[in-house]
Amino acid sequence: MSLRSERTKWVMFLPCSGIEADFRHVADLVFGVMCLEKAGVNPQDIFIYIDSPGRNFDGAFISASTHGFVSKPTPEFFNDLVANGYDNLVMFVTGHGGPDGIDAAQPITPNQLLKALKSAPNLKNAIIYLGQCFAGTFNFVSAGRKSKDDASPDVILVGATNLQESLSHGTTETFITGEQFPWSANVFLLHVFKWMSSPTDVDGDGIYTVMDSYKHAGIFTNMINKKIKNDGFSDILDMHAECGRLKKLSAVVSGVPQVDFQNQLDYNASQVKYDNLLAIHHVNQECWILNSRPAQLIEF
Repeated sequence: MSLRSERTKWVMFLPCSGIEADFRHVADLVFGVMCLEKAGVNPQDIFIYIDSPGRNFDGAFISASTHGFVSKPTPEFFNDLVANGYDNLVMFVTGHGGPDGIDAAQPITPNQLLKALKSAPNLKNAIIYLGQCFAGTFNFVSAGRKSKDDASPDVILVGATNLQESLSHGTTETFITGEQFPWSANVFLLHVFKWMSSPTDVDGDGIYTVMDSYKHAGIFTNMINKKIKNDGFSDILDMHAECGRLKKLSAVVSGVPQVDFQNQLDYNASQVKYDNLLAIHHVNQECWILNSRPAQLIEF
């Protein structure tokens, strides 16, 4: 079966517990909309859900489409599922994640999402790309059909990372206005979207499938993460030396309070930078897929 030949709902999903969503996460979705339209997806079939009561980001999508998108808060996604009329659903999740699930006013748990998808009327297949940190909390759940008589949809879950953070990295992409726009992109979702706009047959079976999108995004995510760590290693060494220098300087009492206070501030700031570099260096991001059999059969 093909997502393009059947009625498919394409969902851009950004939950947030705060008053305003991070713009970098919005930019992920703006780029995704452009890639889907470039691939021939009807904008009428693209739905955007963003939690951001303090600031409306709908105007950002004019960089990606001539269609006037109007976003809804993410609870409306679950309400809309109750009246679902689509055969398939493809969902891209960005934002933050943690041990409780996807960050939202009420964290979205794996069980909540899976239960809503499984009970949606008319739905045959759901493909969920999870870009948030600790996406592995959604792994190892009952995503497939239990038997041949099970009428619930097959749910395919594709995670940017397992039980660790999901890394972002600076990119610059050209939007439909011709403008080049830089932002710190979710590396995994960036390459899922790029695959959507120009799919490749990674496994060589002659068809462009969900499995190909996972393999493509996973390969490029690992390549970029390796480059981030390689490039950052020399920065770690330099910052380690700088921390040592500033620590010694802050330990010397000059007798001038302003100077002593500034030395302590400089040391504390360098320690924070050093800790952040170490944290990124030790993140072991590994992409994963659950319910891989239908992922090999569902064509883009």
